[in-house]
Amino acid sequence: MRIKQFLASLLGCTAPIFLAAQPVIYNDNATLITGIWQSAGDGGSATLAEVTGQTPYEGLRHYRFDYAFSQWWAGLGLNMDNWGAAPARDFSGYTHLRIAYRGLSAGQSLSIRLRNGADYGNAIIIGGQTSNYTVVELSLIALTVGSPLSPDAVREINLSIESSVMNGNGTVFFDAIELVNSGGGPDAPAPASATTLARAAALGAGVNTSNWLEAYWLLPFNAYPEVNRYNRARVQALRDAGFITFRLPVIFERLGSDSPPYTLNFNHIAFSLVDSMIQWAAEMEFTLIIDNHHGLPLTNANYLGEIPRLQAVWQQLAQRYGQLDPNRYLFEIYNEPDNQISNANWRTVATSVLQTIRQYESVTHSVLIGGTNWNSGPGLLSFTPLNDPDVIYSFHYYEPYFFTHQGMSWTSPPYLAPRTYPLPGETDALLQLMSGLQDWSEQYQVPVNMGEFGCATSADAMSRCNWVAAVMNAVNTYGFSYFYWDAISPTDAFGFFNNGVVSLATGIPCFINALGLYMTPLAVELLNFDLQCEPGVTHLYWTAYSDDPASRFEVQRSFDGTKWTVLHTMPAEQGRHSYSFTDENTAPNALYRLHNISLDGDSGFSPLRISTCEHTPVLSAFPNPANETVRLRLDDAKRRIAQVRLFDAGGRLLQQQHFGLDALADQVEIAVGAYPPGAYILSAFFTDGAFGYIKIVVER
Repeated sequence: MRIKQFLASLLGCTAPIFLAAQPVIYNDNATLITGIWQSAGDGGSATLAEVTGQTPYEGLRHYRFDYAFSQWWAGLGLNMDNWGAAPARDFSGYTHLRIAYRGLSAGQSLSIRLRNGADYGNAIIIGGQTSNYTVVELSLIALTVGSPLSPDAVREINLSIESSVMNGNGTVFFDAIELVNSGGGPDAPAPASATTLARAAALGAGVNTSNWLEAYWLLPFNAYPEVNRYNRARVQALRDAGFITFRLPVIFERLGSDSPPYTLNFNHIAFSLVDSMIQWAAEMEFTLIIDNHHGLPLTNANYLGEIPRLQAVWQQLAQRYGQLDPNRYLFEIYNEPDNQISNANWRTVATSVLQTIRQYESVTHSVLIGGTNWNSGPGLLSFTPLNDPDVIYSFHYYEPYFFTHQGMSWTSPPYLAPRTYPLPGETDALLQLMSGLQDWSEQYQVPVNMGEFGCATSADAMSRCNWVAAVMNAVNTYGFSYFYWDAISPTDAFGFFNNGVVSLATGIPCFINALGLYMTPLAVELLNFDLQCEPGVTHLYWTAYSDDPASRFEVQRSFDGTKWTVLHTMPAEQGRHSYSFTDENTAPNALYRLHNISLDGDSGFSPLRISTCEHTPVLSAFPNPANETVRLRLDDAKRRIAQVRLFDAGGRLLQQQHFGLDALADQVEIAVGAYPPGAYILSAFFTDGAFGYIKIVVER
């Protein structure tokens, strides 16, 4: 429920009036906040109040939010425009939003999102549980990039409590919210060097050597490492499949002493296996990323004490591997810092470790670094790049988590329930994230890589195919390199080679096609190959360089990845030339490729592109934003609505309605008054089996 409390009345005085670019949003002397709301969903309680004392960050006053929830969520809003009666605030003159907070319960995190009416920015994790006030700076790029929200028009700041369990409670304080300009001086982000940009561009299709040298869970059983899990033959088979980069995760921090000087045991057999991979990389001509995986936990409480350990480990690793060819061998300093450390504190750790590597390596290597929240995409969006030109920034993608990790024994809780992919809005969310990461990359002039992604073997076959096709379509659209996690494990994992046997015959066809494996490269140099959609129509565009005056292109289409139809043939022009083709008879999930044939009979294929072009019935919702009810209308004379479902922003089903033959209609009314303010997805299934969806906003 929205509580129209104005700070002037709370303080017993008239709140000052600020210009649009006023940097102080809230502190003890000034505020832009004109009203607040709070909520904890069905069956929950939430109380937001400004309090005096209780150890504020600055001055005498700060905000206290007490909450108890039974539906995963509690949140609040800080309004800045008198509920629409005043102009929106202009944040565009600043680089970061700074906020101080403390509190939360174990397993919870605080996230933030900016809003302008129905336009929401990106949800960014501020941090996890902390007993002392912690100051966090959040990039306005991260908060707005790829979203419909513009930083020059912001009306509300939303804070949410994220939890790993459905029921929870706690208290969080926040203070000193202001706009700042950060990133100047000696710690300013550095654009990538031309050398590192070239190395990043060459990473291409990659795979992780998973559940091998990072499998610390085998240590108590004296079963670490499983020596033959990746041998020369299996690595060669993966290389022959088309993987050109291998990411090698190793538990380096656990292979040495637990106390200073943290001496690594280079006599451990794991280091012999690392050396084998280094040798195979040269022999088989692939790029190798030496990755410090499953490092000891980093938190906001212990990170300063853990820096010496990481520096000592990487000093030894840089002395051992720092002379390797930097165009073939790269380093990754720490895998998946989680939500127990803020990006600001993690940046301090990463900077210190990177300086150690630079001090002890013989030649400058490109180093991979990700953001917090388990190297998530949003975690990277809220990370400020380092002042080092030879860093490649990495993110991992396992969304939606409850789909990609279903049926696993090792998740918490174990054996997540089966569910399909995609639910309404999930493909759009994927593309929005990738678009935002590309914008972040371009803004900072640094390369971005998808270091891990994978989908549970226990998911149904069609949904697995849908997921890998959607992810690969997105990364190909935005030009990211990618490394699949765990290609070979057949159960309780993410594998796609049956029984762990790496071959074209044993690979799941939709994965082979989506990842572009077992394909002969084009005879000409393909500079780009893009796909764009209109309803029912697919447009293909590509640019190539050819010095063969007699070669030609075939545009081919398939619906199963095995049977291909030639749609069109055209000559390959000499020199650099751009081409296009339009398929006016497309269908959802159609596969496209280019077949290039030269005069002497040599031929090759382009990477695949996957079409999501289809005729989507026009849906509208009104009012939108909604308060108590929303009416969904179908503007398609040939169809009627057979079923309606309402999902929250996390993809959880909230309600559904079925309509019998006597109740089919072109518009239905849905009650939304019981749900907290925020974004939701309404999906409708139609009488002919098609479906559509639309985003709605609930507000109070």
